[in-house]
Amino acid sequence: MLSRLEEKDKLYIYSIIEKEFNVKNYQDNVYTNWYIYKDNDEIIGFINYDVIYDKSEIEYIYVFNNYRKMGIATKLLSKMIDDLNEKNIHNITLEVKSSNKEAINFYKKNKFSAVAIREKYYGNEDAILMMRSW
Repeated sequence: MLSRLEEKDKLYIYSIIEKEFNVKNYQDNVYTNWYIYKDNDEIIGFINYDVIYDKSEIEYIYVFNNYRKMGIATKLLSKMIDDLNEKNIHNITLEVKSSNKEAINFYKKNKFSAVAIREKYYGNEDAILMMRSW
């Protein structure tokens, strides 16, 4: 089931971001939007993205390993796009590690294009800046 993130679940999601993405003391901001995907009341995936004026940026999209390849990330992304369409926003950007081939292929499959390289964005690793406009 797909829904907005509830306040009671934020600390749990923050801990996943800190662990899986090696981020210290994660907190969202006033521009952050969230959708989560649950299976039997258990969070198994989420997307968070910022909307600033007429632009949006995916911060994190994550699905637990046991639930990957089931279309959950695509459903989360589609819900985000529906939300953006309601706000008349037609642009998404994101950075992805250049070594994360699975994520890069996911984004390409979902009509994102590589537009730039951000050297050493992730410490010693480059990021690919990807964008989708419609």
